[in-house]
Amino acid sequence: MRRLNRKKTLSLVKELDAFPKVPESYVETSVSRGTVSLLAFTIMGILTVLEFLVYRETWMRYEYEVDKDFTSKLRLNIDITVAMRCQCKYRLWQQVALFCPLSACL
Repeated sequence: MRRLNRKKTLSLVKELDAFPKVPESYVETSVSRGTVSLLAFTIMGILTVLEFLVYRETWMRYEYEVDKDFTSKLRLNIDITVAMRCQCKYRLWQQVALFCPLSACL
């Protein structure tokens, strides 16, 4: 592989332009458009500074409290499907399906 010297590499990088410039004939400037741009940039700057100040002044406060109600119980609902043969009480379930419903198993 050919190695370029430093000057050639630098000039190659300077010539490389991923985003080509718009020709001057396409650009139209006006005072009103410039004013709107300045106003928009000013508002964005003010909002950015205000958001940073709110971020700096926000503090997390952690509060822990012991649950004193010993009579209450935590209810957990678990839905389990067991895919295995079971001994069915009903002969019809044994003939129709490989697995019978758990409610039919005793």
